Amino acid sequence: MEKLKAVLKNKWFILVVSLLCSAYTICLCYFAYAVFFYNIAYINKTKFAVIYTVLSLLAGLLFFYTRRSFITCIISMVNMAVFFPTLLLDWGNWPLLVPAAMVTLFGFFCCKMNDTMKTIFGTIFLLLYILGGIAFFLIMNVFRVTTVDTLLTPIGGIVSPSGNFRCYALDVQNKSSGKIAVYVEPNKLDTDVLGCIRLETTIKKLVKQAIKENKDDALRYDIHWDGDLLFINGEEYFDEADFLSEGGSGEMAYNFTEDVWTHTYFNFDYPIFELIDMVTTLVSEKLLNNEEGIELPEDVTVTTIA
Repeated sequence: MEKLKAVLKNKWFILVVSLLCSAYTICLCYFAYAVFFYNIAYINKTKFAVIYTVLSLLAGLLFFYTRRSFITCIISMVNMAVFFPTLLLDWGNWPLLVPAAMVTLFGFFCCKMNDTMKTIFGTIFLLLYILGGIAFFLIMNVFRVTTVDTLLTPIGGIVSPSGNFRCYALDVQNKSSGKIAVYVEPNKLDTDVLGCIRLETTIKKLVKQAIKENKDDALRYDIHWDGDLLFINGEEYFDEADFLSEGGSGEMAYNFTEDVWTHTYFNFDYPIFELIDMVTTLVSEKLLNNEEGIELPEDVTVTTIA
């Protein structure tokens, strides 16, 4: 028993154990990445909540045991920053947020850092969460055009015969007459994690968009696949061959190098961002014209004054 106590109190053993705390940081980084590039859908929410809660409790015990290690102090600071995007982008997903928030805060307050340093970092993180949250709220609720989207196709979309792509149509209701939007997504990039959550890809391409003249326009869309081609009301709008290429192993791989594909949730209509993009485009074109030079009419004489 005395030998066990000696081992548990050994600073080198504590240092090694503190490295295990970084596993939870990796977990937080993984979910921060997932909420930005994927839609997290639950296969079994209860199972995920139990597994993640147990892992979080174990991580909390490790943080408490190694609270005097400088590595744990550093990891605790990193966790506070890494958890922030998950909190903003997946607000309301409590099985994911609650355990992570408890471990992150517990790790920060229990670590034995200099009081002055802890106060400074605590103030920084408090401002980050408050100001960042307010800024995110303003962007998402003030500067964004609010719409109500109704899915017109079956849940899961219409999958192509090859199984490589799926498409779906949305009835987008806004302050004007509204519009119909048809999107294509890759169908083989979804990932199952632990058999309880599915990371659904947010990569998609807008293939057709049309203003509705009346409310019945949404019912007049005939969308179907014919082999590798997608037809909407009898016209071809998408060809799988344009976005599939053969990999080194001979398997077909997706090709998303073109700008027509969006890769995150942030493909909404933001008027302020559109204005910035328009100004940037005008400035770029102006600079390009100046670099290439402008041809002068023949009857114009340029005089150089020495």
